[in-house]
Parts: sequence; C-alpha cells; structure tokens
Amino acid sequence: MKLMNFKDHLKKRLDETEIKELEKQAKIEYEALKLLQHDVAAAIAQHMEEHGMSFNELVRSLGISPTQGAKIKKGEANLTFASLAHIAGYLGKRPHIVFS
Repeated sequence: MKLMNFKDHLKKRLDETEIKELEKQAKIEYEALKLLQHDVAAAIAQHMEEHGMSFNELVRSLGISPTQGAKIKKGEANLTFASLAHIAGYLGKRPHIVFS
C-alpha cells in the first residue's frame, strides 16, 4: 500500500485554488507569529538593558523557567495571551495588537 504525502492528500480533497488560499493563510500566520515573537524579544532586551538586568534576574522576576526565558529572548516562544499579558505587566506596558 502506497502512502500519500500531505500535498497529494490535499490535491485529492481540495482544488488548486483552495490549496493556494490555505498556503497564503499559513504564510500570513507564520509571519504574524514571527513579528509578535520579535516584538516581545525586543521589549525584553530593551528592559534588560535599561535596568542592567541579567538573564537569571529576568527569569526569576517573571517566574518562568530558564528554557522559556531563553525562547522568549531569542524570539522563539509560542506565547499565550495570558503570557503576553504577564510579560506586559512586568514591563509596565500595555500591549496593543493592530491588524494591518
């Protein structure tokens, strides 16, 4: 029995226009995630610099694990709205999402 790859499976279930639309949406979602991750990482880096804060002080202050702290700092963390609100509160900022 031959296994289908995902692309072949999509072609069997969706037409080319639907596949292109899904790919477009996935690209937009990926870019949006990367922008949000970058913005949080930049805000954290700025805060650390302004306050002469070490990485260990940051994770202790936020009450997060060093692994999560490293992901946030690198712009790789997949944060929830609750996590974003927690970080924003710690930074003394009010996050605002703009759809453009």
